[in-house]
Amino acid sequence: MHRYRTHFSLLLLFSFAFALVPRLNRAHAQDLVATEDIVGGSSIFVFRESRKRPQARAASASGIREGGGGGSGTGRSGAARSNAQIAAAAQKRRNEAIAARKRQAAKAEANRKLALSNTLTAKAETLLEGNQTDAAIKSYRDALVQNPKNIRASDGLSDALTAKGIEVAGDTNNTASAIYFDEAVKYDKRNDVAYAKLGAVYQASGQRDKALASYEQAVALNADYTMLYAPLGMAYLDAGEVAKAESALQKADAARIDNIDVRYLRGLVFYKQNKNDAALAAVEQVLELDARFADAQFCRAQILDRLGRSDDAIASYKKTLEIEPGYAPASFELGVAYYNKADYNGAAAAYQDVVKAEPDNYQAHANLASSYRQLERFPEANAEYKLASVGIKTADLYSEWGYCLGKASDWEKAVARLKEAKDISPTAVDNSNLGWGYYNAAKADTASKDTEKAKTNYSLAKAALEAAVQQDPRLDAAYLNLGSTHNALGEFQAAITILTTVLSFRRDWQIAANQLGTGYRGLNDLKNAIATFKRVVDLDGRSTIGLYNLGEAYFASGNKNEAKKVNDKLRKLDPSMSARLDNILSGKVVIDAAKQKILQKVPVVPRIPRFPL
Repeated sequence: MHRYRTHFSLLLLFSFAFALVPRLNRAHAQDLVATEDIVGGSSIFVFRESRKRPQARAASASGIREGGGGGSGTGRSGAARSNAQIAAAAQKRRNEAIAARKRQAAKAEANRKLALSNTLTAKAETLLEGNQTDAAIKSYRDALVQNPKNIRASDGLSDALTAKGIEVAGDTNNTASAIYFDEAVKYDKRNDVAYAKLGAVYQASGQRDKALASYEQAVALNADYTMLYAPLGMAYLDAGEVAKAESALQKADAARIDNIDVRYLRGLVFYKQNKNDAALAAVEQVLELDARFADAQFCRAQILDRLGRSDDAIASYKKTLEIEPGYAPASFELGVAYYNKADYNGAAAAYQDVVKAEPDNYQAHANLASSYRQLERFPEANAEYKLASVGIKTADLYSEWGYCLGKASDWEKAVARLKEAKDISPTAVDNSNLGWGYYNAAKADTASKDTEKAKTNYSLAKAALEAAVQQDPRLDAAYLNLGSTHNALGEFQAAITILTTVLSFRRDWQIAANQLGTGYRGLNDLKNAIATFKRVVDLDGRSTIGLYNLGEAYFASGNKNEAKKVNDKLRKLDPSMSARLDNILSGKVVIDAAKQKILQKVPVVPRIPRFPL
């Protein structure tokens, strides 16, 4: 239902035709949309890119001081000296004897420990041969307690720890096994098996640098490790070293290794080199060996996407998820593919799976928010933008979030988010959008009869929009928003100047022409108002707003016959709006500048962004 508003403050929404007019502002790849103003009026939001669119002991010494001398009483004193000398000799003898016995005992103990260490080592070897790994590890450790230099025991312990690590790693390369391999290479730094398995475990857990170092150590220790070329190449790819990955692939080929891992590596190397046809052929050879290799199926989908075969890509993403339902990267890419085909319901469902599996995937939250935005599910979009903002703090995100908050009529929060976008990126576009937010907040304040707050927000809108047109003198959205703000403030001459400027470089823009007509009408310049509204109708004979304005302007000028003709045309398009104009023409309603409101809802032309793989 359309509502009245006075010709003094008519602020109009876009017609569908504006999307067909070439953009003239300097910022490329942007996207204009009309917003549904809650009380009528015109304003434009500009998407920054496209709205459619990855841690000394103390020592002491003692000795015997030898005294001498003669004199009387030598017998007594001499005896004393002799006794003392004898006693000292006796003490020395006893000390030496004790020390000798201790050395003898220590030697015997050492021989006993060596023997025991050797016995325990032999026992451990038997246990290891019998696959009693835990018992073997204990026995090796006991042997090293008896003799830390027992190389046989330390090498054996390294092997036993490796065996235990392999057992714990299982088929999935469980990260819990890493502690065993780490300890194994400490006891034997030439344990190439431990390094090889450690590389696989680190690679499975995403510890790329450690995986690469371990694989390189294994190959350096054992040049015959030809089966490691493929995982080594994968580790190089993970590190972004495509040339080294290709070298590893060439070594595998030279060793005549042709297995699923080598084929998969070849596909990925070609993919990284943008040799898409060769990459697709290589990956399809992988799937010949194992049709349920989820990673290969996922890679195939990405290649098809890159080749522009979006339907085939979607089918391949779905196949990946059939093989492995919880494969979040496939769900994410499926969401991107659906979004880019304008299947926003499909995109939303895919992204929902991603955030369920990975609650901290902030990009998935942002993409889900965009999907909801396209579906006009604005409260849900706002909830997802809030979650995304924990990890993504960009002007694009805050700008889109502000738009959706506005569409949910939460203008105070919309302005706050748009201000954050402007603070991050103080461009003309961001100032224009901030002005858009303040303008619509003011319209909401007016509807709530908060006149003072409305005045403040209109002033803030005006300041932001003036900054925008100074930054970019050809940003049409900023001019339109500024013109609308001037009209809302009753500054009709300023509105005319601004709107004339934008129409000078975007001649047939209907929404700007409508606003220009509103400015003329505000000045009671009925001749120019009629001419301007007539041009709007000439551009689009189905413009109900244009027809209404034209009819009202004719009536105000005293030309009731032309006003009636215009209303006859309007009646065929919108009987409800025609009835309102009828009330004016018949005198039943007197135009009241404070009360008449008109709202026009306009469809939006979607543009589809492309997300990188």
